[in-house]
Parts: sequence; structure tokens; C-alpha cells
Amino acid sequence: MLMFSFYTTVVAHKLYDDRVIPHDICVYSNIVPFFGSCFSTMLLLTLAVDRLLSLTSSYRLVSRTYAKLYIAVQLLPGCIFGVIVDVSMIINRKKEKDVLCTISAPLLPSTNEHFIRTMFIIYVLIVLCYSFFELFLKIVKISNEITKNVYRSLIVISMTMVCGMFGGAMVAMTDDAHNPSISPILLVGIFINVGTAVNFFAYYFLSSQYRKVFDDVIGIDRLKNAVFSNKLTTVHYISTRSVAAPRIFKK
Repeated sequence: MLMFSFYTTVVAHKLYDDRVIPHDICVYSNIVPFFGSCFSTMLLLTLAVDRLLSLTSSYRLVSRTYAKLYIAVQLLPGCIFGVIVDVSMIINRKKEKDVLCTISAPLLPSTNEHFIRTMFIIYVLIVLCYSFFELFLKIVKISNEITKNVYRSLIVISMTMVCGMFGGAMVAMTDDAHNPSISPILLVGIFINVGTAVNFFAYYFLSSQYRKVFDDVIGIDRLKNAVFSNKLTTVHYISTRSVAAPRIFKK
């Protein structure tokens, strides 16, 4: 959803000579990306709280007895946050204003300040939750190695995402919301994209369970087999020629 906003910017760049579009069109085209960004950020927080609760004795009983309600409680805050931001964007849209349609363009300066501060608070809460989780995890002493790996990978993945968004939020807070410059916007985009892109590699290299799933579902296993089989065939061919060469020379 978040990446869709970049496609909107590219399309606007191709269709409009001056690279700017009406603010209301930019708002409508970024409703889905903003909802996805708000939902995923709030979901990271609810997952962090869920991991803290998973160390309590009553967690398994509650999560199994009220499974649907428990999942709804986790998903509802993200949906509410996303809807609130989208509605505020639609209400404050300006038809007569032309903007360069970046991810931050739909939000007016006053709304943008509140949005960035809210996201900043969420990131701080996520960091605190996982800090306490890591502390309690050492106290509880879980014996299952698979569970430990899943917990560690979840922490690393969440923290990479948070660090990307956190860095972007800090850069955005230093810029002038009423007259934003292009360099901070580009720097925010780098932070967010790096934090998002690192997720796959963190999943793949930190957890053997996730790595097996990626190999089977995405087809990475077949790609590795094809590459290594080609290398083995090439090595075998070179070694065969090196052995056969002296015999030809003797004749």
C-alpha cells in the first residue's frame, strides 16, 4: 500500500509537464497508501504489546478462548487510525492548490505536524515494548529454541521497520512543515524504503523456519539448485578438459 504512493508520483511526473497536480487528486490517490501506512504502523505496536502479553500465564487461555475477539482487538486500532487520517485528508483537501504529489503532500502543514508526532509516539512505544520484552524474555528462560528464534526475528524485523520510520519522522520534524524542502523529503524516503526492504533479508537470514517457507513458496530453492547445478557442471567440464589435455599433447 505504501509503495503505491510512489507510483502515483511517477504517473503524475509523466502526465503533467510541470510535475504538479491538484491537491484533491493527490489526496484521493493516496487514500490507500496512507491507510496502509497507518494500519501497518499501529499493527507493529499491537504486535509488540501482544509479545509482552505472551509471556504471561493467562495469554494462551485468553487468546484461544476469545480468538476472534482478540484478533479484532489487534486489528481495530490500526483501522481506526487509518480511517481518521484518511477522513482528515479528505476534509482538508484544497481543489485550487497544486502540489508535487509525494507521500506527505496530501496532509496540510497543521495536520502533518500532528500526524508526525503521533507516529513518533507510536515508534517510541514500540521500542519500549520490545525493550521490556527482551528483558522479560531473559527472566522467563524459554527452553524451546524454535520459539526463541521466532521471537528474535520478530524483534529484529519490527525494529528495522521502526528505525526506518523513526529516522524518517525525526528528519521530518526538523523540516519546516509550511515550506518543506526537497532534500529532507528525499532523506525521509530513503529511511522508509531501507527499513521496508531490510525486512525480507532479516526474515530470510535470521530464521531457518522462515527461510524454508521462502524457499518453497517463492521458488528460491529452485533458483539456488539451478545456480549451484550450473556451477557444478562448469567445474566438472573444466576438470575433465584439464585431465584430457595432457593426453592430447602426448599424441
